[in-house]
This record gives sequence, structure tokens and C-alpha cells, in this order.
Amino acid sequence: MARALRWGVGLLLVVSLSIGAFVLLPFRSWLPGGTVADVPLSQVVNGAAFNRLFPEPQDGDQLVFTQEKRGFSEARLKHDGQVKALLAISDVTTAPEARSKFEASQSRLQGWPLVEQGAQATALLVADRFQVKVIGQGEGLDPEQRQDLLARFNLRGLAALQAPA
Repeated sequence: MARALRWGVGLLLVVSLSIGAFVLLPFRSWLPGGTVADVPLSQVVNGAAFNRLFPEPQDGDQLVFTQEKRGFSEARLKHDGQVKALLAISDVTTAPEARSKFEASQSRLQGWPLVEQGAQATALLVADRFQVKVIGQGEGLDPEQRQDLLARFNLRGLAALQAPA
């Protein structure tokens, strides 16, 4: 009897899921998927495209990519095995509120607005679309070192980057 009960429960589950799929089909535009933060995937740059734009590690440094997804890529800059900084590029198309912090910026780096975010982070807005950020880790980096790291990104290549059609 236990075997028949298991088969019955399994069959009921499959039928329930199938019916649920057909009931929700008219509401698929409301369901997640196919967008990133309500922006169509076709308008957001894939994080893999950002990886080649990160700075080349200098002597004793190592760049380890830790996260990559649509609209975002992140890497850790290590020196002698210790994490020195967190580096990130994000497509602010998915988070337009991220642009607002650059509006009052008086500082510029290669013509792009630059902001200090607390004692450990510096961010740059490239082409009014891509946020490039350096966050000091451990003993941290001073603002000048963070800005030097930002300048080593391929900012011109980033500015030219477009979302796939």
C-alpha cells in the first residue's frame, strides 16, 4: 500500500504543477525572469564583458574574479595572499538611483565624476552608465591609492561598451 500511496502522491504533484503552469501562463509578464531589476536583459551588459576591463595586476598582486552576473562583475585584488581591495563594475541601468550620488560630485577622474564613499570606498561613474568601484580591505587603501586603481581600469573601453542587441 505504501508504494501505491507514493505513486499517487507523485502523480498528484505532477498534475498540480502542470495545472499551475497553465493557470499562471497568462500572467507570465508579471513573473520574474527575462529582466534584471525590471530592465530587459537585452539592455543590460553581461558581466563577462567587464572582466577584460579590470586593471592588470602589478608585481606581487593577483586579481581573483569572485562574482559575475548580468550587469555586474567583481574581483578581489590580493597582494601576497591578503585581500587588498574589492574591485567592481556595475551597469547602473539596473539601479538608476546609483547615479544620483554622482550629481553633486566636484571631483573628476579622466573627466568622469568621482565620489568618496566613507573611509574605504571610491566610485566613478563612466559614460553616465557604469559605476566602477574600489573598496579597500583589511588595512585598506588611502583615497589616492583607490583613485590610482580606478585610473588603471580600461575606462575608455568601458565607455564604449554597449549592451548586446
